[in-house]
Amino acid sequence: MLCAAAMTNLGSLSAQEDAFSRFKQQQNDKFEKFKDDKQAEFDAFRKRMNDEYAEFMRKNWEAFPANTPDKPIKEPVVPPVVLDEDTLQPKPQPKPPIETKPIEIPVKPKPIVVPAPQPAPEPIAPVKPKEETYQKVSVGYFGTIITIGFPKDDNLKLRALEENAIADAWQQLSDSRYDIAVSTALNARQAYNLCDWAYMNLLQAATEKHYGKTNEAVLAQAYLMTQSGYRIRLAMSENRLYMLVASLYDIFNYTYYVIDGSKFYNTTGEKNLGRLKITQARFDKEQSVSLQIRQLPSLGSEPTPKRTLTSRKGVTTSVSLNKNIIDFFNTYPQACFDGDQTTRWAAYANTPVEQSVKDMLYPSLKKTIKGMSEKEAVGILLNWMQTAFEYKLDNQVWGGDRAFFAQETLYYPYCDCEDRAILFSRLVRDLTGLDVVLLYYPGHLAAAVAFKEDVNGDYLTYKSRKYIVCDPTFINAGVGRTMPGMNNQQAQIIALK
Repeated sequence: MLCAAAMTNLGSLSAQEDAFSRFKQQQNDKFEKFKDDKQAEFDAFRKRMNDEYAEFMRKNWEAFPANTPDKPIKEPVVPPVVLDEDTLQPKPQPKPPIETKPIEIPVKPKPIVVPAPQPAPEPIAPVKPKEETYQKVSVGYFGTIITIGFPKDDNLKLRALEENAIADAWQQLSDSRYDIAVSTALNARQAYNLCDWAYMNLLQAATEKHYGKTNEAVLAQAYLMTQSGYRIRLAMSENRLYMLVASLYDIFNYTYYVIDGSKFYNTTGEKNLGRLKITQARFDKEQSVSLQIRQLPSLGSEPTPKRTLTSRKGVTTSVSLNKNIIDFFNTYPQACFDGDQTTRWAAYANTPVEQSVKDMLYPSLKKTIKGMSEKEAVGILLNWMQTAFEYKLDNQVWGGDRAFFAQETLYYPYCDCEDRAILFSRLVRDLTGLDVVLLYYPGHLAAAVAFKEDVNGDYLTYKSRKYIVCDPTFINAGVGRTMPGMNNQQAQIIALK
């Protein structure tokens, strides 16, 4: 009797499990159907947007004149000042090298706030490629192999360089066969933490490898950029197609075209383009490229030899850099925000350093400042910046102005005031958690720190808080000392994120 009852209970449990499995499968099937239906809606929406875009391209493209590239203003250079540690008086200043008379950047009394680094733009619609087999196009990108997919039977070809032919080719690209290219590109952007500039250049490398340096490559890059949410315009000369990209920042040394009040840049670096015929076809919610870097790209590691940096107070630390990141920085354009050239340093100062650099550099510095007051800790970091690095003018090293990202200052043998202020601001924020701003004086860049404890010294007020002057180029000067010749009442505050 007990066995029969047990068997009955087991049968009942088995029947319940079967019923639950069927119910679960039904729910999964419904969910998959819902996803398929939703994806079909996304696909239809994206196809409709691209068809409308192509139809707009069939209209006559308007001719626009090229604008001369913006140039960073050459400033007067203030040499470093050394404070005698015994007398606490500045030593006689060496005369700077003879240079042509520079133009000063006007100082504005209102603090400059640069927009925070923005998230990558959203694609027109989510993409789920239907094709399982595709051509894999792999490119070496600063030590990392990144693969973008293209259709097996890709036959993209511009039959002519005129409006209707370009529109026809655009409609071909918007066919579902090319979803694999959009999907793999977006996956690469996310997987490798590619900022806007890095993503744009990766797409150029991949399309040129696949199509050669052709008009088809330009069109494919432009297509992938628009599908990824970026604001671009297509332009053509008699025999060349160009992709012009809108930027939130004024990019130095690149030719641009003003369309509807916005600057669109030819980022190939080609000079003397002259007038181009440009389509004003556009997508809703398209987003301009940002030149601030939220996080560094995840690139393969190529360690540089260790560099040991020792301050006059005996603080020693060693660091090895990733040469691939250094090479990536070397391609990054200088830019400013809203025409204000004093903002160009914010993008450098807001850029983080790699975790591998933090893991190597920060422990010894943290150990040194552990248990110190805020002023003492910042003073140690300030002296390290002042005395562990060798100063040299950009003109002597690079032949012109060149600002460094924080990691570049750790790599290159020489640095100037702007490089020191940028790295110092990064160290203080990372190691103490205190807020920092940059201070711009004509010909000089320093920093100021908002202490939570009461600290005496020269200061500026920003958002009702005292920011104490800290100058990494005023050698041996402590917290709260302003370099001789600098006027804090005229200093421009550059807020950092």
